[in-house]
Amino acid sequence: MSPKRSHDAAEVYDGVPSLHDAKSSAIVAKLHLDSASERWAIRTDEARELDAAACLATACRSLKGFNDVLANDCLEAAKNLWETHRTSKLIGLIDASAELYLSTGDKKYLDYILSQKEQIIQQIGKTGPAVARVSTKIIDKSFLNDLHKPLLDYAMQVDKEMKETPYGVRYKPNIWGDGWNIQQFGVNQYFLHKAFPDIFTAEAVFNSLNFVLGVHPGNNTASFVSGVGANSLLVAYGVNRDEWSYIPGGSASGTALIRPDLPELKVWPYLWQQTEYVMGGGEMNYMFLVLAADEMLR
Repeated sequence: MSPKRSHDAAEVYDGVPSLHDAKSSAIVAKLHLDSASERWAIRTDEARELDAAACLATACRSLKGFNDVLANDCLEAAKNLWETHRTSKLIGLIDASAELYLSTGDKKYLDYILSQKEQIIQQIGKTGPAVARVSTKIIDKSFLNDLHKPLLDYAMQVDKEMKETPYGVRYKPNIWGDGWNIQQFGVNQYFLHKAFPDIFTAEAVFNSLNFVLGVHPGNNTASFVSGVGANSLLVAYGVNRDEWSYIPGGSASGTALIRPDLPELKVWPYLWQQTEYVMGGGEMNYMFLVLAADEMLR
């Protein structure tokens, strides 16, 4: 068994971070064999902790009634992170405030959002979805009125970018395939459409889902979600990649753009930038988009 594969298998069970560098992986694998490995030291990362606060606040609502103890733990952790970073200038605090308000109803979280009007307007493309989540709870009509033009301008920008490709999505790949970014775009557009249907259409949501399911560039038009669709990725970069196999439901980033203009999606298990699976962003947003499309079509 290769050091990388043995370490990936160990990661599944003991939580030690995976290293993509082969030499480093070999060292870590050897430490495992010698029972000498420990978790890596974790440094404070404000942006990640605010993202975690938003995720934990969201998770507590899903866990209520199923595992109340864990739901409460998630909520308390989210509150503590919010308090730790309550003076942060990062827009992640707006996301965390929105989810904490939805989970607690505590007015201080909504008040924080209202106090950040200028930052919200300046970065409306990034902050809009969070505001959309709590828009029905905002009774300050002047706040929403002030957001109307920035939202219109952003909607026009999105519409222009969607028309730049025949797929109706913002397709701007870097090294990875762009499937995960497109899914995130679709999720954000769902929240904006639900809150402001007179400004944002549902088209971007459906187009984003269609893109990852096969309506994308290149000769290989496989669905990026293994096992979903008549033609999908059945050789992918997961913990079982040495088997030239796949994990049903795994969501990959998909077709990469080899500069200047060659869309590429190889049937090859070792190209992480095309067929790698991830849970956060990839799998999570795919499942959300499916549920969102189902809800909007009912």
